[in-house]
Amino acid sequence: MVEYKVVNDVGSGKGMLSCVRLIYEEQYGGNVILKVPGCDATRERFLIDDNTFCKLHNTEVDTYQFLQKHPDKQVLYPKVFELEKMDLNAEPVIQGHIIMEHLEGVTHLYCHDSLKPNELEDAVKNIARFHSIGAELTEEEARIVPRDFLKSWFSVLFTKANKELFIGNWKGRMTEWLTSEEAREAIGDLDGILSRESLEKLNDDCEIEGVKEVLCHGDSSFHNLLFDELPDGSRKFRAMIDFQSVNWGNAAQDLSRLFVTALTGKDRRDSEDRLLRVYHDELTRVSKETPFTWDQLKESYKRFFQLHAAIVCAVTPGLFLRTLDTMEEGEEKDKFRGKMIERYVALLEDIHRNKN
Repeated sequence: MVEYKVVNDVGSGKGMLSCVRLIYEEQYGGNVILKVPGCDATRERFLIDDNTFCKLHNTEVDTYQFLQKHPDKQVLYPKVFELEKMDLNAEPVIQGHIIMEHLEGVTHLYCHDSLKPNELEDAVKNIARFHSIGAELTEEEARIVPRDFLKSWFSVLFTKANKELFIGNWKGRMTEWLTSEEAREAIGDLDGILSRESLEKLNDDCEIEGVKEVLCHGDSSFHNLLFDELPDGSRKFRAMIDFQSVNWGNAAQDLSRLFVTALTGKDRRDSEDRLLRVYHDELTRVSKETPFTWDQLKESYKRFFQLHAAIVCAVTPGLFLRTLDTMEEGEEKDKFRGKMIERYVALLEDIHRNKN
């Protein structure tokens, strides 16, 4: 691969599937983003092989090509300058890469951050516009979009050993901080929700429930949505990134993942229905034929909420505890802990209440 002048490692601590660098490339006007598939730490920790990295990267390349063909959908994403697929059968192996626009001034959001419901509205509309692209794909394009994302990727991630590692973080002080017996009881539900059987059922949800599938982002956590911070401290949606996980699936997988990662427990509970309506109205506006009814969307959301709430409650406590332990005792540390525990309590309570 061509050697580039690296300005900064901008991906450190922000992802697990790619190496992301800020590079200087004069032909593209200066600093741009270079994204290369694969991450050594992820390979070692989760035993993810190059075949998986190849599939994820090439899906992202395909998706950017879809987006470039459908500017009429007005999906907001960084401008792309170069796309190269990964090829493990070539000699030597073609590593693959993406070079894209560097969006300056965007706010980087982490698991302890949250957005206000009104700040999510433009992002929700953007997801609706992205979903609508699926109906515009040719038969050949549609065939290359994965249909096995949930059971292939999450089954690799949520092995028995990894689940024991993740859920093990709830021992001791984490459980003691929970303010609700319902929330404590729900910890025992996480393993079953993240089981292979459950993942396979949700993977085939559209076929089972008779809901039309759409082109899903697959990882619409709010850290894959970029926002500008305005002078008054509020945030305005700017772009969607990271399309490795794109798949044919139920639209609710994207909406549930966004809401459980972006909102406080209270705001999520208060705003779920309104934001779902914002989504459905926009999808109806941009689609030649609305793929599912409002009632189907609401019922789908309930099913996928369980999965993505469980993922947040299983995966993020380790990072939360490591961050907490680096902070000095005081008001800031207490505030950080309180924000995270509030979110965990609401998610766990709702997992417990909705499990049947």
